[in-house]
Amino acid sequence: MDLQDRHVVVTGAAGGIGSALARRFHAAGARVVLADQRSPDSVAAELPGSIALAVDLSTEAGNIELIDAAEREFGIVDLFFANAGVALGTDPMDDEEIWDLSFAINTHAHRWAARRLLPAWLDRGEGYFCSTASARTCVPSCSRGTASPRCRTSLSAANQWVGSTRATTRACQDLLSSRSRAG
Repeated sequence: MDLQDRHVVVTGAAGGIGSALARRFHAAGARVVLADQRSPDSVAAELPGSIALAVDLSTEAGNIELIDAAEREFGIVDLFFANAGVALGTDPMDDEEIWDLSFAINTHAHRWAARRLLPAWLDRGEGYFCSTASARTCVPSCSRGTASPRCRTSLSAANQWVGSTRATTRACQDLLSSRSRAG
């Protein structure tokens, strides 16, 4: 994908992989919206013309607000890079609120963003959804070779999450492909 003059949204952009992605997309000529729970202002300050937004991706409304704000600034999103994630809910005994937050950010946020983005992408026949997915960030307490039941359960949950992320991305690709073949 040629990123020159493309509109890219990166979540989890206040540091780490997200800030590196934002820098790379900006260097390739993209108009970048950086989003994170804590404002990514310091990263955006390095990227002239980009904007930084503090957002709550744990709700559908927060995801919609992010995309609405991004589109007001730069028009339809060309690439949405879902990088935000939390390493919570790694123990089956964790409180339900922790698991709910983990699934809201690590899984549902992708679905909510895709649901908001797909209508415009289908209308124009183009749009890209990408996500950072790592079982290791979901299960930081499980080292290689760990065989405890708790770790196996956590790894299974992490693999399901990675699979659901791939499924969301694949569903977006399939919808766009079938729409372009039909149109």
